[in-house]
Amino acid sequence: MAKVAMTLTVKVAWWVRPYLYGLVLMSRLTGLEPDLDKVEAVVLKGLRVRP
Repeated sequence: MAKVAMTLTVKVAWWVRPYLYGLVLMSRLTGLEPDLDKVEAVVLKGLRVRP
């Protein structure tokens, strides 16, 4: 069987990490859980995947 090699390049927008840190901070301060569907949608906007 032939082997297939594939390389993916994932780039993260500059604002994704500060967004997640802010989300964790507010979650801990308020004691509430974030809506993970909304968080996923926002974070996916900040990711770029290239083959």
